[in-house]
Parts: sequence; C-alpha cells; structure tokens
Amino acid sequence: MAEKFDELHSGGGADSVRWLYGEYSRQDLMEMEPECLRALFRERIHHTIEVEIYPILVGDKEATPIFGTQAQLCWDIWQERGFGVEDPDMQWGKEYLDLAARIRAGEEVSIDEPLPVAFNPEEMETVRKLIWERRSIRDWVPDKPVPPEMIEQILEAGRAAPNGCNLNVVRFVVIDDPEEMKMVWSDIPTPANRCTVIVILYDKRIYEVVGHDRLVPHNMLLDAAAAGDHMCLMAHALGLGAVWLTCTDKTAARFKKKYELPDYIEQAMHLAVGWPSIASIKSLRMPLKDMMLTRGGK
Repeated sequence: MAEKFDELHSGGGADSVRWLYGEYSRQDLMEMEPECLRALFRERIHHTIEVEIYPILVGDKEATPIFGTQAQLCWDIWQERGFGVEDPDMQWGKEYLDLAARIRAGEEVSIDEPLPVAFNPEEMETVRKLIWERRSIRDWVPDKPVPPEMIEQILEAGRAAPNGCNLNVVRFVVIDDPEEMKMVWSDIPTPANRCTVIVILYDKRIYEVVGHDRLVPHNMLLDAAAAGDHMCLMAHALGLGAVWLTCTDKTAARFKKKYELPDYIEQAMHLAVGWPSIASIKSLRMPLKDMMLTRGGK
C-alpha cells in the first residue's frame, strides 16, 4: 500500500490528477465543487511538490519530467473557472508551482526561508509560562462580553494550527446568544450569559476528494483538536479563560439541524471563553518517566 501511495502521489500527467483511489479528468476538475478543488490543489502541492522538493534540492532524488504538473493543472483550472488566487493558501501553492516549473526547466533553485532559531531565555520563559500556566476556566464574570477583536484573535490562532496535508478541513461557528448555546452546552454549570462559545467543526468532503476518508479519517478530529489547543492558548495569553468541551451525537445532531448545516459538516468540539471570575487550581501531570512507555536506544 505504501509503494502504491507514493507512486500515485508522484505520477499523473498534465491532463489528469491521479489520487489513491482513482483519477480526476480535466472535466471532473471543471465540475468539482470549488472548496474541494481548492483542497485538492493544496494536497497536490503538498504530496507532489512540497514533500518531494527537499530530497531533490539536496541531491538525494531526481525530479521527473512531470514534477509538479498535477498541482499546476489544478491551478490552471481554478483560474480558468474564474476564481481568485490572492488568498494566502493559493499564494503558498504558487510559490511551489514556480519552483517546480524552474526545476523542470533544468534550473538550479533554492528555498530562501530562515531555519528555526532557538528562542532566547526571555522568549523561552514566555513560552513556558503560556504552556504551563494555561488552565481550564469554567466560571466567568457575568454580563462582561468578550470583545469581537479578541474572538478574532482566538479564531486566527485556530487557523494557524497545524493540519494534515494543509487540507484546511476545520470550520468555526461563534455563538453569543445564551439560548442558542443550549444546543451545544455540556456539563458547565455556569449560566451561558457569561461566555462566548466557539464550535469547531470539520468538512468531510475535503477528505473524500483526496481519499483520506479511507486512509486516515481520524486526522480530521486531530486537526480540530490542534485548532482547539491553539485557541485555548491564545485565550489564556489574552487574559481570558477558556475550557475545551466535547459533544454527544445527540447535541451535535441538534446543533446541525438548528443551523441547517449540510451533511458533510460535522461537529468535533467546542470552546467556552469568557473573563475568569475564579481561578481553578491548575491541574498537574504525572511525571514524564511514568508517561514514557519506551525510548529509542534505552
């Protein structure tokens, strides 16, 4: 299976896009839902250029004559259908397309991006403070709403979270109305007028179009969890209190019906965010040695 996966992700030509369980013709791409075509473009950038280009640049691998042409076809059809290319994800892909085209033309290329640099002690102290002082807050100041600009910063933190193959399956719904919060409310005893709820969902179509629904369907929930973690950290950094909550099948179905969400949108979890009124006792973890099952070389 691994060999077939690698072969299909590096193969294909300029007139079709091959994926693990089939092939998309030019006509298929012309008729594909825009959100799916855009995701397919990012996935093709990732698997057929991004993960291939680094071994090529260091001389461990040779580029094929069709290197990057699948992603280029998605880009061309995206533009042919009249869609814009100004958004960050499209421009990210365009950088890789340009590099792939230059490599196919026989040029020597390099990626002029800075390597990670260790934080200085002051920066590292801030990182430690954020990671180890963040806690779940379940009680908030009544009738003190979280400003929209803070909610925006929290959402942006979720948008920045890592996600599999840059597929961007995570979606958000922000709820300020206490009555509507009842659709996703769980075991928090605090009245709903003391917080804002951010529901984190995912778009199943994206995984279906690239075959990940058969290969790694659990990654959708992992992406949602990564977004939730980033958002809780940002809330803490802003002086807010957040708590991560899950949903039952019953509450998720009720939420989907209320908002008339399509079948391909699924709820993963939600956050409650507000101004802390009482600081919880920070939960502590058992020692790392007790969490290690094994360690290489030991």
